[in-house]
Amino acid sequence: MDFVSLARHDCDLSSYLRYQDLLGYFSMLDVPSYENLVKYFWVRAETYDKYVAKAEEDHLVLLNPDLKGKSRAEMGLKKFRRT
Repeated sequence: MDFVSLARHDCDLSSYLRYQDLLGYFSMLDVPSYENLVKYFWVRAETYDKYVAKAEEDHLVLLNPDLKGKSRAEMGLKKFRRT
């Protein structure tokens, strides 16, 4: 939160936050969190496109040839909508 900018526009919240002992909380939040979020979510991100969906179908057909020509729902897979 940009307290300096808020105070410049006649909205000084720092005294209220100091009274409620919340300045420590806001200073904790004042770190470059975007980089940490990207690092956290990037490791867990998955891309599921039409090529992966097709490979998944081919793998199931390879394991069970009776599934050849069936839809994804009939194979027990989720419907592929888009990447």
